[in-house]
Amino acid sequence: MFKALLVPLDGSPLAEQALPTAARLACALGAELHLVHVHVAASLDPISIEGLPVIDEELHSLAAEHERVYLERVAAQVAGDGLQPIVTRIEGAVVQALTSYARAIQAGLIVMTTHGRSGFAHLWLGSVAEGLVQAAGTPLLLLRPDEHGVIANQLFRRVLVPLDGSPLAEAILPYATALAGLDGGEVVALRVIDTLPVPAALPFHERFRIDAATLAHQRSEAERYLQHVAATLAPAVIQTQVIDADQPARAILATAATLGADLLALTTHGHNATTRATISGITDKVLRGVTRPLLILRPGL
Repeated sequence: MFKALLVPLDGSPLAEQALPTAARLACALGAELHLVHVHVAASLDPISIEGLPVIDEELHSLAAEHERVYLERVAAQVAGDGLQPIVTRIEGAVVQALTSYARAIQAGLIVMTTHGRSGFAHLWLGSVAEGLVQAAGTPLLLLRPDEHGVIANQLFRRVLVPLDGSPLAEAILPYATALAGLDGGEVVALRVIDTLPVPAALPFHERFRIDAATLAHQRSEAERYLQHVAATLAPAVIQTQVIDADQPARAILATAATLGADLLALTTHGHNATTRATISGITDKVLRGVTRPLLILRPGL
């Protein structure tokens, strides 16, 4: 599952803050650690003479050498204890280049930092991270700095996994249980019953709440479902929880805060690999509001 781990680096201190977590996981998993930089041309408007672009091979070589030295310097910071990172400089459109490289090395996990504003008004995923969420079939472990710009190399002792009863949502479970198991932790499988389920197209104030009998039946079914999931994942430590809420995304985030979850793990729902991903409404809202480490997978790619 975790043959190799990939860390994209853009030369910034923020991106490098993913290295301690990635190195710790690579050592624990016995996985290769790949540090990758995607070269981006410095100028979109090259110098032209008589209408033809002038390519300065010397400058191109200097840039390549500078990026190579940078990668080797960063790799030296985390090398040791049997870990020798593999450094690679690639070219192309960033998201496509990283996705292709991840597939080529059969990466089991992409570990990276991301940035942006949290809260429901703004998606905090950076453009590259968001692009990888949409395009990569490799799980992404996304780390976000705190208000001081620091990312702690924390353990994943409690991993919260929201499930909706579908095989797509369950696709994240093997990865979540593996990461929790490394730190002797547990997975909390969560099922949220939407008390304002249909029709979602109606304005919020016009939607109808489900009646008490239906809610009780759905709770019973959800508990039975989660117990089945827990049994299939034994001997992993799995806790289950069923809650009902009229705003499931907010309920998931609130549950993560109440439990003190170290990691929130979930899948996206999208179209096929040739089209832009369409993240489900609840997942999209969770992505907008989450402030803790996030393990995310777009299944089916």
